[in-house]
Amino acid sequence: MKKLLLSASVILLATGAFAQSTTGTTSRFGIKAGVNLAKIHSSGDNESLYNDNAKNNVGYNVTAFGDFGVANNFFIQPGISLQNKGVKFEGTSSATVGSTTTTTTSSVKTNVMAIEVPVNAVFNIPTGDAGAVQISAGPYIGFNISGKNKGNTTTTTVNNNTNSSVTSTSSNDRDLSFGSANDKDQTTTDFGANFGLAYRTSSGFLVGANYGLGLSDLTPKDRQANSNKFTNRVLGFTVGYSF
Repeated sequence: MKKLLLSASVILLATGAFAQSTTGTTSRFGIKAGVNLAKIHSSGDNESLYNDNAKNNVGYNVTAFGDFGVANNFFIQPGISLQNKGVKFEGTSSATVGSTTTTTTSSVKTNVMAIEVPVNAVFNIPTGDAGAVQISAGPYIGFNISGKNKGNTTTTTVNNNTNSSVTSTSSNDRDLSFGSANDKDQTTTDFGANFGLAYRTSSGFLVGANYGLGLSDLTPKDRQANSNKFTNRVLGFTVGYSF
């Protein structure tokens, strides 16, 4: 019985010390910003061909958020965020006819700006007086507000007999449109789930990473009879401050 009481006392003391070292149910606000590595993922017919050629579109993110404590080391974190998403494709082809070799390099970049409203559950793992590791997860809804397709093609023709060459470049840029109609590029809204890992120092500085897993089809509703489904994938890295 004495051993049991002693063990219980040790556990209670440790729990008290652990609770005192956390931020408890304190509420705070913050801002963070960083870099996105974004892709649009395909599932359905020929998905491997599409996904193997899709490359990261490098963009940025800015988020304002609030932490509202509901229990020791547990917070609900709503926010509003500006997210740069999209995808990029690059390719090079070459053909020789007689003494002439033609090399064509093309790239197509899709940039989409979206306003997101995430609501994450955040669990703190204190690291003494230094700060705490934060693990977060939750849903988000996004609203596409603007976008552009940027296409560039460079063609180089080389005469193998004279080693002379001619290079030409063309571009094809256009604004994207959003909605459910057949002539739109993407849907207006997007929803999915966020998963994050961060470290917050006791002084309020933050550094972390977040993965946004899109769950809704970006194909406009009038074209969704197509068997392919396209969803956002965004890996973001951020630094910030909360007070």
